Amino acid sequence: MHISSAIFSLLSLCIFATPIQAQAATSATAPSPQASAACLEISTGSAETQIWPAGLTNPDYEDAKNHYYSAANADLTPACAVFPTSATEVSFVVKVLLKYPTVPFAMKSGGHSPNVGFSSTNWGVLITFSKDAATAISANNATAEVGPGARWGQVIGNLTAYNVAVVGGRLVGGLLLGGGLSFLSAQYGLACDSVVNYEIVLADGSIVNANATSFTDLFWALKGGGNQFGIVTKFTLKTYPIPPMVWGGTRTYSGLDASALLNATQNFIQNNNDPKAAVIVTGSLAIENLAELFVLFYFYDGPTPPAGIFDEFDAIVPIADQVSTQSYADIVNTNDQFNIYGLRYIYRAETIPNLPGTSGTDLYNAIYNNWLAYIISQDTLLPGFTFSLGFQPLQALTAAAAVAAGGDVLGLDPGNGDRNWLIFTISWETAAGDAVADSLATILANDVVNHSKTHYAGVRNTRYKEGNLSYEEYDPIYSNDAMYSQSPYSTFAGNNYARLKAIQKKYDPNRFLATRTGGFKYT
Repeated sequence: MHISSAIFSLLSLCIFATPIQAQAATSATAPSPQASAACLEISTGSAETQIWPAGLTNPDYEDAKNHYYSAANADLTPACAVFPTSATEVSFVVKVLLKYPTVPFAMKSGGHSPNVGFSSTNWGVLITFSKDAATAISANNATAEVGPGARWGQVIGNLTAYNVAVVGGRLVGGLLLGGGLSFLSAQYGLACDSVVNYEIVLADGSIVNANATSFTDLFWALKGGGNQFGIVTKFTLKTYPIPPMVWGGTRTYSGLDASALLNATQNFIQNNNDPKAAVIVTGSLAIENLAELFVLFYFYDGPTPPAGIFDEFDAIVPIADQVSTQSYADIVNTNDQFNIYGLRYIYRAETIPNLPGTSGTDLYNAIYNNWLAYIISQDTLLPGFTFSLGFQPLQALTAAAAVAAGGDVLGLDPGNGDRNWLIFTISWETAAGDAVADSLATILANDVVNHSKTHYAGVRNTRYKEGNLSYEEYDPIYSNDAMYSQSPYSTFAGNNYARLKAIQKKYDPNRFLATRTGGFKYT
């Protein structure tokens, strides 16, 4: 399936955990003596290690350095790339790094985070899990062990023969550590809610298993708390039954149908009570030709959705229709084709309420129209800019499923009602556009939240029963879609941020992860 690059630029829905932005601006043209020495010592271990500059001719090093969703990360050059396939090998790398306290490092699963320095490093050690991507199902088919470098298409495909699936998106490590919104979330919660064990290398190089009975505080913190607690080397996930064939895929629409699509989105969130149904709604604008398009991702956990669920969407005629009854693995793999590599990207995440009736539809239309008008009003944008705005329903159904699964650090509560996780995405072609994109992402997102709070203060969101309305409607921020300048963990419910901060300090008392690798920080 070939779709224009304008549409491809839309849809990046799952990511990781303040980047080390200064790395990108460094004037160094070679690694420090300490970094070179660390790389040389790491190469004496059993994991494959490719060292700059000799590694430049090696395809593994080239892939590790350059294969990122956002090309901005490829501006950074690692002093070496190491490819561990076990916790023991990662432990060795950590123990070497502890001898060289000035050497930065990064952990790369799929390289999907656009935040520079989150999974990339300039003249540091890049720990990449591209060769640790296996999936192993348990004897009773109840759980699956997944390597941090696996892609969700691989994982789902490997489980197809057993008629089970795991709650996931497109990438493993970062998605799970950031919470993880899935087509299956209304049934089973966020992706992190299904993790039953983390094999993790701590900041001192020790290897532990965090689960419901061992290192329980760490187990809780890893359920959405990010990458600052250690290096996860294996995830054990609950599996759930799934039929051989499910219904889903994408439909592409003209921007002329924006209002009808947004109205249908509000109606779906307010009225859908079937946890097997899911939809993600995205609108995009390419600045060169002002092409305005929508792409919608549909899903139903069954061969055919019951009448009524998607009727309002079905009444809108698409430009292209790739929805069909197919395997879940086929849906995931096809959706992955919407990730176009080679461009530069930035995300920003916000949370807004799903308001009832005309308040809800008016809000969604105002959000989209104001976003569109502001972009069009800009006269300094470089060619190649594409903007997208994604609506990712966070129904009370998902919160209820998360609680039923044991809960996580986000603290979702079904009594807080229905919300929407918005993702603002900008793609562009060259570094000349970096500062403009950074500024615009912040302005566009802030305008949305300010409009909602100004015009709809005190209006209860759909399915709201209890809670601090001014907080619950605009939090938590989804860290997988958050911009480096945001602080998503501080938006988690109750005192969870303070608790997470204490746990991070407990397991990283010497600030090994806190100061030497990227990610959202506990400061």
